[in-house]
Amino acid sequence: VVACALAAWGRHHGLDVGVMKPVATGGRFTANGSAGRWVAEDARLLTAAAGVDDPWSLVNPVCFKEPLAPWTAARRAHTAIRLETALAAFRSLRTRHPFLIVEGVGGLLVPLGPRAPVADLARRLGLPLVVVARPGLGTLNHTLLTLECARRFHLPVRGVILNHAHPPPRDPMARLAEETNPGILKRMARVPLIGALPFLPALRGRHRVASAGTAALSRWLARHLDPQFLDELIDTRVS
Repeated sequence: VVACALAAWGRHHGLDVGVMKPVATGGRFTANGSAGRWVAEDARLLTAAAGVDDPWSLVNPVCFKEPLAPWTAARRAHTAIRLETALAAFRSLRTRHPFLIVEGVGGLLVPLGPRAPVADLARRLGLPLVVVARPGLGTLNHTLLTLECARRFHLPVRGVILNHAHPPPRDPMARLAEETNPGILKRMARVPLIGALPFLPALRGRHRVASAGTAALSRWLARHLDPQFLDELIDTRVS
């Protein structure tokens, strides 16, 4: 959802933004003449938000039917995830668009093969990262571990966005955790806390992300993120 909102924001500011989901699972089969391929719903939402019509072989070059961890899905499909396939698609997309948004899968240490975590793919892409985290209990450990992993792999991180993907909790301690976690992250993360996106009922569920419209996504982002971060995105062209 946040990747879609970033794409929509760029589109509404006149930017030519390409989008990519290099590796995905839980795809839907899409016919293409006598052939076809599996395409992730995330990839479909990203292209709709960015308003692009790049071929699925570039936007979502690696996708599997089963909604499992990528390496597990690949092994059950009796194949291997070839990072060069994703990297070649990335190189092609960056010749088409001066800006690219690449959405990850699972987390930095999710294996794409026996010796290739997602972090390795991120390193080879060479793009700065934005970590999207949930606001509730447990996010301190998960977010700080992710940032520590990024440092270990020498991955530049632009900051953290907290995304309230669910309605405010009724339990007072759960609400207190959401209220206090941002302050702790600001002190501990060593990267900027870019902002916290509030729960928006119109965006709940993937089908509603598509129906909400790019204008709503763009406004949602612009109202709640650090404007300096958004301004700096315009200068972050792929080269």
